Amino acid sequence: MSEIQALLERQARWQKTRRALSWPEKIRMAERVRESIRQLRRPQKAEPDNPERTQP
Repeated sequence: MSEIQALLERQARWQKTRRALSWPEKIRMAERVRESIRQLRRPQKAEPDNPERTQP
């Protein structure tokens, strides 16, 4: 099986599992993803021993 075919099959399985979820569960998942993205985009503080690691 090619790598692309395996990727497409994995994506199809993922979509089927998400389709089976209730709307409240889908909303909870979207809220968790949104919060995770917000935290990832938040500027990080520099570590005391490595000031270059500060992200803009």
